[in-house]
Amino acid sequence: QAVWGVAHALHTPLMSVTNAISGMTAIGGLLLMQRSAEAPAAQILAMAAVCASAVNIIGGFVVSQRMLDLFKKPGETDYSPLMLLPGVVFVYICRTSPELLGPVLSVSALLCIAAIGGLAAMSTANSGCKFGMVGVFGALVATFASLPTGVVAMATPLMLVGGGLGLAWGMKVSPIALPQTVAAFHSLVGLAAMFTSIGSYWASPVAGATMENVAAILGDFIGGVTLTGSIIAFGKLNGNLASKPLDLPGKNYLNLGGLALFFFMMHLFFTTGSVSFGVFLLVAVGALACVMGVHLVGSVGGGDMPVCITVLNSYSGWALVAEGFLLNSTVLTIVGSLIGFSGAILTKIMCDAMNRDIFNVLFGGMNNAPVAKGQDEGPKEHTETSVAAVAELIANAREVLVVPGYGMAMARAQTAMGEMANLCRSHKINLKFGVHPVAGRMPGQMNVLLAEAGVPHEWVLEMDEVNPDMENNDVVLVVGANDVVNSAAYEVEGCAIWGMPLIEVWRSKKVIFCKRSMGGGYADLDNPVFYKENTDMLLGDAKKTSEALAAAVRQRLEAV
Repeated sequence: QAVWGVAHALHTPLMSVTNAISGMTAIGGLLLMQRSAEAPAAQILAMAAVCASAVNIIGGFVVSQRMLDLFKKPGETDYSPLMLLPGVVFVYICRTSPELLGPVLSVSALLCIAAIGGLAAMSTANSGCKFGMVGVFGALVATFASLPTGVVAMATPLMLVGGGLGLAWGMKVSPIALPQTVAAFHSLVGLAAMFTSIGSYWASPVAGATMENVAAILGDFIGGVTLTGSIIAFGKLNGNLASKPLDLPGKNYLNLGGLALFFFMMHLFFTTGSVSFGVFLLVAVGALACVMGVHLVGSVGGGDMPVCITVLNSYSGWALVAEGFLLNSTVLTIVGSLIGFSGAILTKIMCDAMNRDIFNVLFGGMNNAPVAKGQDEGPKEHTETSVAAVAELIANAREVLVVPGYGMAMARAQTAMGEMANLCRSHKINLKFGVHPVAGRMPGQMNVLLAEAGVPHEWVLEMDEVNPDMENNDVVLVVGANDVVNSAAYEVEGCAIWGMPLIEVWRSKKVIFCKRSMGGGYADLDNPVFYKENTDMLLGDAKKTSEALAAAVRQRLEAV
């Protein structure tokens, strides 16, 4: 219920916070370090898991807080740091009352749940982030308090090194790189879960289909898929890999074959009496999962990456659940379930917003249909306009809507748009922004970028808020967006985006597209709105065009 209530504008901070919380895989690594004193190889895996998790925790919370700080209004007093005070209480209790370590862990889990509830609204989002921080801190302090001194002495430097790397990474990343950063952090959770699962069996091998063995092989598999799937998602979002889907012959059979092989190795793992063969099988399952992660995410096109990121977010939660059962840790099971369901609900929200089949995304684009080439009855000649003409339209308007897309983010044009918004508002022109739920490469990314440009969040509306009043807009300026305003979704049955809910810009009095060329979006589909009578095209680099437009609007308004 808490996740359903989170505003679209806060979906990016929500994913970043839950990703940071999933770094509680560090607790699994710490517990394994205690159990693996007599198994050096398992202890090395545990130490690697602790260090990787620390990067995720600190880096994730730093990125989350930086995002939320962008939404603060100038002069606004922030009392959310007071929410960190329970951390002091946790330290005191863990030092003085060892018998209360269990309740501290339970309260920490509840604080992580409260973090999701806090992120439901702008007014409480900062407090929600702090609840997440103190929840993870409390769980780590209670875990450290339960460990022998020798393990603490080994683990502390690992946490400090990992935390330092996470801090440097989190402070350096720019808002435009948030989607790939979250994907990279997800990969660390997968790595930690895979190492802990293998190391746990290596340190304490037990034959048969026990709860620990079931959790070990499931955590190993989910962790491997999350690890390489997240790396592929990072590569696609960062431009290192092509956004085109990997379309291998018989890809559905490859996925089914990989799954069948996993179940076969699971059977062998449960029936073997050899520890060395059991370890070999876990390593083999991890390798298979890594290959499947590459194929599953590689088969998803760049346009579906917002959904893919939420799926990986969910996977990281289920990997944490597996660790909880593996190491008999209630806090990991509770928090992992929270993250798993949170990611699954966000995936459902994103799939609905894009009219995508959730199973198609989960299983690597298994039903990619050929794009329908429908005929649009409108004329195929577009009308181009100029910066001066658009500035005149805006200056004479009373209601203006700006629809941003990933093109705006790539061109870093949000600053010019923010400047123009403030200018128009100061001259009694009601300029607002309409953001589609999946605009950008991550849910809520446009909201974060607009906040970075100084646009108050009250000026940024959701799709369902702008569509009912679309006819009242004198001018709609579409900046770097295409698929989310492409009327082919309603007009060309069977096309790649058929049935996808849209921001219906063509219903306004005048539509201006500010984009580089007449090319299609990620769906590579012609947009009938380009050729409608009330549409003009302002072609060119979005940053240069936006800056020129902001300057022209300023000159025109100040001349009045």
